[in-house]
Amino acid sequence: MAEYVLSAFADEGGTTLAEQICALKENGIGFIEPRTIDNRPILQLSEEELAEVKAKLDENGIKVNSLGSPIGKYDITAPFDEHLALFEKALRACEILGTDKMRMFSFFVDQKELATYKEEVIRRLNVMTELAAARGITLCHENESLIWGQMPGEVSELIDEVKGLAAIFDPANYRMNNGDVMEGIKATLKNLAYLHIKDAVYASQTILPAGEGEGRIGEILDIVNEATDKVVYLTLEPHLMDFFAYKSIDEHELRGKYSFENNRAAFDFAANALKKLLTEHGYKECNGIWKK
Repeated sequence: MAEYVLSAFADEGGTTLAEQICALKENGIGFIEPRTIDNRPILQLSEEELAEVKAKLDENGIKVNSLGSPIGKYDITAPFDEHLALFEKALRACEILGTDKMRMFSFFVDQKELATYKEEVIRRLNVMTELAAARGITLCHENESLIWGQMPGEVSELIDEVKGLAAIFDPANYRMNNGDVMEGIKATLKNLAYLHIKDAVYASQTILPAGEGEGRIGEILDIVNEATDKVVYLTLEPHLMDFFAYKSIDEHELRGKYSFENNRAAFDFAANALKKLLTEHGYKECNGIWKK
C-alpha cells in the first residue's frame, strides 16, 4: 500500500517565498516543488539565493520533494550543448535545496515529426540521466504538451529506453491532449516517480480541481496504492487561476468554471478538493501521510 504525501507548486498560492510557505503551512502541506520565487524562475536564482531559500524552508519545516525545473522544455532542433549548461545549474540547484529528484521534459517536437526525432530525444535523455545519476539525482519526466513524451505510448518507450528515467503522471496533461489516462498510469508505473494533481475536461479544454474532470484521479490513486508500497508524493498544481509562471509553462488558454478572488483562494480550493477526494476513497491522514 502506498503512503501519499502532499506537495505543491506553491507559486500558485503566492509570489514571495513567505507567501508560498504560508500557503503550504496553512493547508497542512509539508513539501514544495519550487518553480518560481518572487516572479523569478528557480534556475535564475544564484547559488547564494538558493541557499537562502533552503534556510527559510528549513526554518518552517518545509522540504523539497523535487525541483520544478524547466529542463527539456527546449526545442529539439536547438543545440544540445546550450541546454546542458542550464542542466548543470539545475543539478546544482537540487543539491543546494536538498532533493534527489528533478522534474523535467523530453523536448518540444513538431508532433508530425515524432518518428524523425525519436532517436535524438532518447540520446539526449540518456546523456542527462547518466549525468544526474552520477550526482545521485533522479530525473522525473512529466507528460507535458507538445513534447516527444506527450502521450502514453511515448512515455512507455522513454521508460524502456532511457535507463534510470522515472515518470511523473499528470492526468490533466493527458486529458488536455485527449490522452488515455489509464494507459498513462500503466506506462508511468513502469518507473513511477510521483503524481501531479490537477484535473481537466478535453472537449472544453478546462482545468478543474481533483475529481471534477476526466482524469479519473480517485481511481488512479487506488491503482497506485495497490501497485506500490513506497511513499508517493502528490504535487498539487491547481491551474485554476492565472499566475506569473503560467504563460511560460503552458500554451493552453487557462479556463475554469470557478471564479476566485485571488491565487491563494484558488490554491486553497484545490488543496481542499484533493483532500476531499482522498477521504472519499478511504484514505486517512496521520502525521502528514495519507493511507488506507
